[in-house]
Amino acid sequence: MATLSPNQLAQLRARMLQRSEAGTPVWPVAVRPCAELNALALLMGHLLGRLPNDDVAPLCRPILSEQLADGSWNHDVSATLEIVQALSQTQRPEVRPALNKAVAWLEEHPRKRRLRAETLLLLGFTTGLGAPLRYRSLVKPVLHAALDWNLRHEAPTRKLAAHVLLNEPGADRARTAKLVRTQLADGSWEGDVRATALALAALRQAGLPASDAIFERGYRFMRVLQQWDGNDLIQSGCDISTMLHAVTLRSLLLAGGESQELAGSALVLLQQQDQSGGWSVGSGQSVDVITTAQALDALALFGDDPLDTRWARRRAAEFLLSVQQADGSWAVLPKPMAWLRRGLRAPGSLDATSLALLALTECGESFAIRGMQRGAQYIRAKQMANGSFAASSLKSRIGSTMLAAEALDAFGGQRALVERALDWIAAQQHALGGFGETEGLTSWHTALAIRGMSLRPARYAEPLATARAHLLLRQDDQLKIWVDPAPTLFLPGGTARQDVHELSTLAALEAMNIGSRVRASRNRMQRAKLSRG
Repeated sequence: MATLSPNQLAQLRARMLQRSEAGTPVWPVAVRPCAELNALALLMGHLLGRLPNDDVAPLCRPILSEQLADGSWNHDVSATLEIVQALSQTQRPEVRPALNKAVAWLEEHPRKRRLRAETLLLLGFTTGLGAPLRYRSLVKPVLHAALDWNLRHEAPTRKLAAHVLLNEPGADRARTAKLVRTQLADGSWEGDVRATALALAALRQAGLPASDAIFERGYRFMRVLQQWDGNDLIQSGCDISTMLHAVTLRSLLLAGGESQELAGSALVLLQQQDQSGGWSVGSGQSVDVITTAQALDALALFGDDPLDTRWARRRAAEFLLSVQQADGSWAVLPKPMAWLRRGLRAPGSLDATSLALLALTECGESFAIRGMQRGAQYIRAKQMANGSFAASSLKSRIGSTMLAAEALDAFGGQRALVERALDWIAAQQHALGGFGETEGLTSWHTALAIRGMSLRPARYAEPLATARAHLLLRQDDQLKIWVDPAPTLFLPGGTARQDVHELSTLAALEAMNIGSRVRASRNRMQRAKLSRG
């Protein structure tokens, strides 16, 4: 059977362990696609006069590589305009062909009225810093009423920044003062690079000197989230350190790692737990159910030493039960402000519900049984006639089906439903042994399928063997990790997954370890026995 040798497994664990130790307190990763965020890094670096010359070309390269054949970026007028402005300020000869194609696309594009209001305002401010562009006539201020309408669903920082950018320098002191007050301790606004960039531009428009410490802290936040990927420099959109430590702790424990060598990631989770009992993906983000469930699951596998781990798990379980919805589901963001203002509940998520049910089952708290029963009932009702589950928050049908099967199997009493789901997953296997969806065969989808089928290793022995062989072939020969450009990262509130190599590698590492399921089951039964005692 194709698998990693004990020595290869130990080397991979050690490599990911080093990454986790280096990722404290912030774990920067190369998240792709990155063109829009790299453009913001260029714009803010020029605006504040803090962009190192040696970083310009590495920031430009991934932007150019993501340009589409028609000259646009993602067929998005606003994104393309921002990128054109950022590239034009670099004055580098290698970006000129891309600029010419992009400007030609902009001039031919029939829907310029769909420009985002914040893009108009940001470019209306930044175009005064560089050479005029052929699309400059598009950059006009919008009315206050139209601005409020366009930004009605956006977070407070973006609204404040947009209004300050709309006004003359120094004319909106109240909003300027509020922007200054809402800067977080890490230097960001709302823990988000785009919100931070808009706030920095607005404060410069308001007349604050570029030497002010506010700009130093804000730009440092952006720089901390930049990560080298070969010769490219990638600007990530937000901190995802907490989520990475949770996934690392789970995957390395299930891949044979020992608790004592992974204590660093466990301590990060303990330190980052919100007072509500939940976790967010990283600094400045809203608490969400998916990250909370991942952290609870990881700490349940980790054990009870130190004693704080047990109390953290109990608080997390209480939080999950407190935000469970009437139909038994969990929403990704349990209390999004946009929904609260309308008096409506947040929509339930199958993936969040599956992860929450699995985590509550793993942690073994007896007071959570009623909530687990309701969650299992919700998941059962979502199974389709062919045994699969519709793609949910993770934007993957294979992923949603695997998570649902895993949760129902851990909860117990759902053997027929679980095996119908696993039969569907096994039926999706390609002749080459791998799994995939719209992106083609990927390491991530293959690892998820293996994770599901390993719930019944005897039943799926043959597809498991061929899937593991395929996964081994996808390992990079030089780097010895899994680097195929597959979307693996889901951010709460996002609309698409993004590519993070660490997540592909962790998923593959867990999938390649045959005994991971046995160990997880044993830990769960021991914890349940202690809880009853």
